[in-house]
Formats: sequence, C-alpha cells, structure tokens
Amino acid sequence: MNYRLKLIVSFALLISLAFGIGGTLLISSSYYSLLGEEESAIINEYETLQNNLMMINHFSSASSAQNMQELIDQMVERNMAHWQALSIKSSGETILESGDQSLILNYVNSTKEGTYSYVHINEGSSRRLLLYSKLSTKNDVLDLRASFDLSTSYKQWKSQLRMFWVIYVMVVILGVAVAILFANILTKRLQSLTNATKEIAGGNLSMRTGLRTGDEFEQLSRDFDIMADQLQENIQQLKEDVQRKENFMGAVAHELKTPLTSIIGYADLMRQGALESDDRLTAANYIYSEGQRLEKLSHKILDLLLMEKDTFTLRKISMRAFMEQILTTTYPLARKKNVNLVVSSDDVYIFIEPDLAKSLLYNLIDNAIKATPENGKVKVIARGIKGGCEFDISDTGCGMENKELAKITEAFYRVDKSRSRAQGGAGLGLTLCKRIVDLHNGNMVFTSKPGSGSRVVVQLFGNMSQEVDYEK
Repeated sequence: MNYRLKLIVSFALLISLAFGIGGTLLISSSYYSLLGEEESAIINEYETLQNNLMMINHFSSASSAQNMQELIDQMVERNMAHWQALSIKSSGETILESGDQSLILNYVNSTKEGTYSYVHINEGSSRRLLLYSKLSTKNDVLDLRASFDLSTSYKQWKSQLRMFWVIYVMVVILGVAVAILFANILTKRLQSLTNATKEIAGGNLSMRTGLRTGDEFEQLSRDFDIMADQLQENIQQLKEDVQRKENFMGAVAHELKTPLTSIIGYADLMRQGALESDDRLTAANYIYSEGQRLEKLSHKILDLLLMEKDTFTLRKISMRAFMEQILTTTYPLARKKNVNLVVSSDDVYIFIEPDLAKSLLYNLIDNAIKATPENGKVKVIARGIKGGCEFDISDTGCGMENKELAKITEAFYRVDKSRSRAQGGAGLGLTLCKRIVDLHNGNMVFTSKPGSGSRVVVQLFGNMSQEVDYEK
C-alpha cells in the first residue's frame, strides 16, 4: 500500500469512526433522555390518577363507578389522560374499563397496597409502559392497571437513526473526497522530491525541487536542494580530479615518449656502430642529458605521489638559519649564471616542515634564476607574520603575460617550452610548490609583467592540528 492510499484510508477511517461513534452516542443519549422524560410524564399522570381515585374513595361510602367515570372524563377533557388502556377492578369485578383491554390482560403484577410497579413491554416496533397498583379504600381494595404508549420516543429515535445513517454516508463520501484531495496535495510534494531524485540519479545534477509551502515540506525541499548542490559540487570536483589525472598521465606519457624515442634511436645507432666518433659523443651527451631529465621527472612525480598522503611534521626552526641553508644551495646556481642573489631574513622562529619548505624555496628561486638574464638580480625576503611566515621572491627576468599566471602551477605546463626543456625542466616544479603551500594552509600569489620580471609571495601557516616537534 503506497503512502497516498494510506493517507486516504487513514483519513476516511478517522472520519468514519469519529463521526459514527460520536453521532451514535449523541442519538442514543437523546433517545434515552427523551424516553426518561416521557416515562416521568406517564408516571406523574398515573400518580395523579391514583391519588384522585383514592380521594374519591376516601370521601365516598362505597366505591362509586359513576364518580370514577366522571374523574376519567374530566382528565380526558383536560388532556390529562394519555393511556392506551385502563382497568379498575374491585374484588375481581370490573368497575371501569377504558381502551383496548388486551394490552393489560396478559400481564399480572403483584405489589403492596399503596404502591405501584411498572414494566416495559416491547412487541415488534411497539413500546408500552404497563403500570399496576392496589389502592386501599374504606370497604375494599381497588386493582388499578394502565398501559401507556412509549412508541413516540422509539419512533423518533428510529427516525433520527435513519437520518443519521444518511448523513453518515454523505459525510464519509465527503471525507473520502477531502482525503483524496489532501493526499494528492501532500503526495504531490513528495512526488516532486521523488522525481528530483530520479532526475539526479539519471544524471541531471542541476535538478532542484524548490518547494515553497511554508511548512516542513519546504524545509525538507531546502535540505534536499542543499544536498543536491553539495552532491553536484562533489561530483564536479571528482570529474575535475579525474580530468586532471588523465591530463597528468597524458602529459607524463608525452614527456617520456619524446626523449625515450630519441634515446632509443641514438642507442641503436651506437649499437650498430653507424656513427663517427664525434657523432657518438653527441649521441652519448644527448642520452646522458635526457636520462638526467627523465630522472628528475621521476623524482618530481614520486614527490607528488608521496605528498598525497597529507602526513608531515611541523618543526620549530630559526628562520635565519633556514635561509642560510637555502642560500648555500642556490648561490652556486646564481653564480654560474652570473645573477646577483640577495637574501634577507628576520631573526624569528617559525613552524614549518623543513624539507618541504626547502623544496618549495629551491624551486621558486631556481625558476627566478633561470628566468633572469646575466647580470640580473634575484631578491629573496623572509619575514615572520602573525601565525606563520612569508617569503617574497622577485626577479628582473623576462616576466609573463597575465594569461600565463593562472596556468603556471598546472602539471607539465611551461611558459617557454624550448627554454625549459633545454634547462632540464619537467614542468612540475610549481605544481610541487602549490602542493607544499596547501599542506601548510598557506597561499602563493604570482605577479608579473612582460619585460619587468616576476614576483611571488608565499605565506605558510603552522597547522597546530598536526604533530609538532619543538626543536631547539
């Protein structure tokens, strides 16, 4: 049974039970109340008759049928006689009879003198109240019997009951119609969510419900759309990650294919002995240089894969001592190219992962030196900032177009492919730098202008949720 049918059946049963039980109790209560009032009126009338008969017999020397008849006639004239049948007997002899005596002949009652008793008689649709009493007189004891009709209350109850069932059926039909209407309204909102779920499952990630009902369904719709937004964002991120990995693998394959083809070709020529001595030297140099480049490429790729684990330890180190180590490593590169390398540093302690930070600065300074012509200048400023450290590296090199800045951190991207390849670059240096900066919860901003050099500002922040080694 689906939810819509459950709503209809539940609502219909609720109306049926509530209206049926309530209406039945109300009609029954009305019937018994009316019956009680009618019984009270009959008993009062019977007591009046009984008292009048006792008074007549009290003041008369003997039972007087004529006086009794006059009393009955007066009660009839005053609309005080509502019995169906009346019988007054004395010592077994009938003194006065009125109405259909068959209504009282078959019922014999015994009671004490001066009191009365009554019994309800139900015959088919007929309802009667039979009363009986013994009246003591001076000379005799009168036997008084009377039958009163109670069918009025019963007939009225039956009429109300028939009317109630007609109304009950109409109310149930109306209730079912209202239940169907409300069930359609409620399930329509659920259907919207179901359809949206199917659309999203079918690949339409832009599907949203957007219900505006002002109730819990709107809140459910809003939460559903938020979930769909997050799902779409996550899937889009996964697609981008997959695309980046495919591009990365394609770039790796391309980077390996070209030098390997040449290396295999030169090696084959050398193996066949088809080269002169000078050509063999050229081939050997090419194989050696390309082999070095492939070795560097493999190291870069390995570093990227290792850093995917996101596990490293922050250490407290002296910034000035750290920069002296960087200068020792990069100064020979600058001197070889006749580039003026200037390094300045604050005398503070910082929290970083030293090996990763060294790789970061080495790549950035190495790129700056490579981009700077002879007699140019590369300036490195290291300073402490709130919560971390900052490295400002600028050069007087050739610079870059703005459109190149957004791509330089992509794997294997080169601004000048011929120069980068000649210098042994693999196009992964800045990709590593970006990953190292991300691991330090930092940021890296490049600015450049063609012909005026480039500048990169790197900020690293110690992530205190990582393990920290307080090294003196």
